[in-house]
Amino acid sequence: MKTKNLCLLAVLYLLVGAACTPLKESKKKLTVLSWNVWHGGHSEHYPGKGCEGTIGILRKSGADVILMVETYGTAPQVADSLGYSYNLISDNLCIYSRYPITQKYTFSDSISTFNFGGVMIDVDGTPVRLFDTWLHYLPDMRLAPTDKTEEEILAWEKEGTRDEEIHKILAVLQPILAETDSIPVIMGGDFNTHSHLDWTEATRHLYNHGGAVVRWPVSVALEEAGFKDSFRQLNPDPAASPGVTWLTDADSLETECRMDRIDFIYYQGKTIRATASDCYDNSLGKIFTFKGEDFFYPSDHGFVLTEFELDSK
Repeated sequence: MKTKNLCLLAVLYLLVGAACTPLKESKKKLTVLSWNVWHGGHSEHYPGKGCEGTIGILRKSGADVILMVETYGTAPQVADSLGYSYNLISDNLCIYSRYPITQKYTFSDSISTFNFGGVMIDVDGTPVRLFDTWLHYLPDMRLAPTDKTEEEILAWEKEGTRDEEIHKILAVLQPILAETDSIPVIMGGDFNTHSHLDWTEATRHLYNHGGAVVRWPVSVALEEAGFKDSFRQLNPDPAASPGVTWLTDADSLETECRMDRIDFIYYQGKTIRATASDCYDNSLGKIFTFKGEDFFYPSDHGFVLTEFELDSK
């Protein structure tokens, strides 16, 4: 009898202990794609098959959220084809989401909607904020004076408005960034500038960097604001993994062709982490094989595809 009682007590102890043990947090996946589709994927050069290629690639990607640049009239068609909700921020920027969009963000008093805007989505009960970005294309990064000193290169870069634009964006985001412990933030788009994480000692003599090591101000400002570069975080060697999303025009500058990364997906927050990230080089006007299927590639930009893991209780 005593032995039976002891066994019953042991079973009760285990059951009570299991009931009192807090449940482990479950993980949710969120895949985000950032792409400048070049005139909505329907430029005068490729009017029909360009749209088909754009939508086919987006569908094949399986992305839950798409941060599109150069949307130009294609938003309803893309959204209908994917069955996604969307927020058309401006002619230029659009965000598509598999998940419900619960809030929209613009800051037109401080930064143009042509440059920046965002949404909050509900990922099965977990809120996430996402922002789409386009910084000015001048001065043209293909013409960066890499034979100059870093100080001279930075002076050349700051002749444009990108540095001013990113600081305006970071200023309007301050209240939102203060909440990233509970609501993560993802920010992607076409930044039209390089990253200091790519222009290092290891790459100074590669990819036509001309011997230059440069702390490009936009990427530095984002890093100082707490953002992580999802691709470079998971592919930390810029010499082995350049992450090319932009090539110089082969017809006009073939001898100066440089392999550049100017499209990014950044993020920050305690409840989010990047688990996989790839940059897909542009194949403008060519057949692009993606996940075992061939598509016509309509854009002069490659795209970035990052998978995130979200904590949720």
